[in-house]
Amino acid sequence: MPGSLAASINPINGSVIIKLLNIFQESIRKLQSSALIRNITRVYSGDVISKVIGVGTVFLVIRGLTVDDYAAYTVFLSILILVPGLVGAGVNIALVRYTAEHISKTGEKPFEMYFVNFVFQSILYFLLACTLLLLSDKVAGFLFGLKDYESSLYFGLIAGAGYLMTQAGRGIYQAEEKFGNYVKTLWLRQFSIFIIVALLYALNKLNYFYVARAMMFIELVVGAIIAFHILNNAGTKKIISTIREQWGTVKEFIASTKWLIAYFLILTTFQRLDIFMLSHFSSDKELAGYGVAFRYYSLLLMMLSSIHAVLLPRFSRADMSDVSKQRQFTVKWLKYTGWLIIPIAVVVLAGKPLFIWINGTQYEKAYYIFLIFSAGIWLSLMFSPLVNVLMARKAFRFLFVIGVMGFISCFAGNYYLVPLWGGLGAALAVILANAVVNLSSGIRVLYSTR
Repeated sequence: MPGSLAASINPINGSVIIKLLNIFQESIRKLQSSALIRNITRVYSGDVISKVIGVGTVFLVIRGLTVDDYAAYTVFLSILILVPGLVGAGVNIALVRYTAEHISKTGEKPFEMYFVNFVFQSILYFLLACTLLLLSDKVAGFLFGLKDYESSLYFGLIAGAGYLMTQAGRGIYQAEEKFGNYVKTLWLRQFSIFIIVALLYALNKLNYFYVARAMMFIELVVGAIIAFHILNNAGTKKIISTIREQWGTVKEFIASTKWLIAYFLILTTFQRLDIFMLSHFSSDKELAGYGVAFRYYSLLLMMLSSIHAVLLPRFSRADMSDVSKQRQFTVKWLKYTGWLIIPIAVVVLAGKPLFIWINGTQYEKAYYIFLIFSAGIWLSLMFSPLVNVLMARKAFRFLFVIGVMGFISCFAGNYYLVPLWGGLGAALAVILANAVVNLSSGIRVLYSTR
């Protein structure tokens, strides 16, 4: 009897296993044949290598700097990212959106836009940086309260000039879907920074001033290399001679993307309100702990940057303007990314001993700040990519409106929560503001055909 029962069950189990294997193999074939998946995987793989190097840099800097030095370093990084972001983030994204659509319709690259992009951003940044440097004592007091972070402002603004060029170049590589070059720019910057920081650590000379100066030098050199590579390949002399004839293209770009540029300007502004509020209403130790948690938050969002890099030019093409295709993508995306909450929760909840071992007991509170950020990681991975769909629909004014809503919620959250809870309050305010933008985008994509 047992033998006959086993004989009757095994064939059934075997057929089920074979069917499951066939389904799995078919899924793998579909994934391998998808250009979208291949590109995301390619960029993500490159991003992983970049972030692994970045983790090494973060480890050395956190372990090598004092708490006060790390607070100054956190402010330096904020200026380094914020000011170039205010100048170029919106323009770069708008250029990716416009270029991808232009290439898909005409088959030609708008080289004149590349040149104007570099020149416009350089001039605007120079004027803004010079103004901030001339008024550095007043600006530092306004942004950071009574705390002495004037050197962070100085070093951050100079390093930001190179970072601006790097971001402009990466935007062009992204628009042309040259993801190999896009990834190489990540490697060049991260590897150079790691080498210098590791050398300083080995020589026992790792302090805030050495790190800031080293990063300032690297940002300028990398930015210059990338800008030269793009403009040289584009044929700058020819572009300059014909720029007047192509001025209509420039005006078309500005007219069609002005609300998109305004949206990213608002987005960039409120993304760094946390640091400025903490510097006003909290201690240097609280700011340093928040900076540690935020660095790991940024590292874990590396998949999101890879996804955006591929999806933006993909959805900007003329053939992806169909609303039914966009909604179909959205439903599948939410279905699959919703499950990411499980591995994120497992890794984060079990990671406290490792977090404290890596960063030291002085940053134990930073772990609880990171727990809050983890919820934001999940929500961002689910809903943030849907912003690209709204860009494809040219819903730029709507994006600007929800960007303003995000700014208001971020400011209010930081203003009321930071004095009460310090870094924990700042993390809650950041997650709330991003949720306002991302969830509003998801609802618009799913329930509107405009």
